[in-house]
Amino acid sequence: MSPAPADGAAVLADLERRLDPAAPERTEGLAVIAYGEVSACLRVAGLPGFVSKRMSGFADAAAAQRYADLVREYLAALASAGVAVVDTHLVPVERPGRPPVVHLVQPELPADTLGHRLLVTADDATVADAVGRVLATTLRLATANRDRGDGLEVAVDGQLSNWSFPAPAKQPPVLVDVGTPFLRRDGEHRLDLELLHRPIPPGIRAYYRWRGEVGAYVDEYFDPRLVAVDLLGNFHKEGRPDRIPLGVAAVNRWLADHADVVWEQPPVTVDEVRRYYEKDAGLLALYLRLRKADRFLRTRLLRRPYDYVLPERVDR
Repeated sequence: MSPAPADGAAVLADLERRLDPAAPERTEGLAVIAYGEVSACLRVAGLPGFVSKRMSGFADAAAAQRYADLVREYLAALASAGVAVVDTHLVPVERPGRPPVVHLVQPELPADTLGHRLLVTADDATVADAVGRVLATTLRLATANRDRGDGLEVAVDGQLSNWSFPAPAKQPPVLVDVGTPFLRRDGEHRLDLELLHRPIPPGIRAYYRWRGEVGAYVDEYFDPRLVAVDLLGNFHKEGRPDRIPLGVAAVNRWLADHADVVWEQPPVTVDEVRRYYEKDAGLLALYLRLRKADRFLRTRLLRRPYDYVLPERVDR
């Protein structure tokens, strides 16, 4: 693991003292370079060569520490299964009078190695190779889950945007998104799903808990075939649906060649990918609308601080 910046904790503590998550553009020395569903990827002036994935929504310091410990457990489980992961340093940051946050600090990788960039700019052979490399990693985890025998399951989000693809081709891809630890033990999520419920406005949160939609959404990442379908669906978001047939062909070869691990299932179709993406995009768009409504309620009406950095819009 490469060393974290020596003063990283102090830099991030200073950032949190100055940051208004509801208006990050007002914070000097900060650039938001990507958004997750409950996180934001930040470039901070005091951390040259690094980026930070900022996770918030913790009830207290104990909850933040449990999350940090679980991410470390996830990183160890991925390494044990032979999955390459970018060096990740966890930095919990206490905030006087407010709940803590956790920053996941990683070296900033070359942009031209990231999967969503390759999907847009690379040739067909490179894109097909990238899909194949992610599928091989998914298979490695599915095989380990099957053979482990202790009830532990480890999964990943296969979307190309979550990976770096070092040259030469055929090397394992490097996972860059580890903010959601996809771990289950005996079918139960190790991640406290309340972390994903907390951004939802309180009046609606109970309904989401009752419906179990967040848990069902996370469960899909433990189904290798659905991981592959979701990977291809993201081609729509990245503006390259024309490349879905290329990806479908790669996925179907993979399903046929490894039915003993990913189970014998019907081939994926372009229409299935489209329908899956439309459903997924609709759920995520609603999730963002609810969070923005909560931000408006807290900051404009109740004059209270808001802890999440949100995109104003997401092209899906």
